[in-house]
Order: sequence, then C-alpha cells, then structure tokens
Amino acid sequence: MYLNYDSDKVQKEEFKEHLKWFEEEFDEIFQNKKSGYSLTDKRLANVLLNKLSESINECNDENLLYDLVATLNSIEKKHPDLF
Repeated sequence: MYLNYDSDKVQKEEFKEHLKWFEEEFDEIFQNKKSGYSLTDKRLANVLLNKLSESINECNDENLLYDLVATLNSIEKKHPDLF
C-alpha cells in the first residue's frame, strides 16, 4: 500500500491556518479599541506585526507571500491607528 502524502501542500495549508489564527488573535487583543491606543498597545502591536513581517523574508512561495501581505493589509484596515 502506498500512502500519497504531499508535505508541501500540508505545510502551505498549515501556514494559511497560522495566518488566520494570527489575525484572529490580533483582533481579539485589540478588539475593543478602534482608537486611543496606549503606548503599550502600540508597542505590543509593533512587536507582533514585526514577527509576522519577518516571515516575508523567509517566504519563497508567491501564493503564500500574497496571503501574508493580504493578512497584514486586513489587520491594517481594521486597526489603522496601530500602523
């Protein structure tokens, strides 16, 4: 019996799931604020977004890079004062 396993496909799906999770968690952290973020809020957002942005340098797949940029753009639209 041969098991057909595409590890590349699994990794891509996992990456997309992590992006979705990241955005949901980011929204949860900053959900009650649309403006008036404290300096601590801005610092935390900066650290989180920098970690996500670092993934751009490591992403070799154009489609995943598009998903990563789309996630960052979505977060920016919802929380423009943090950018």
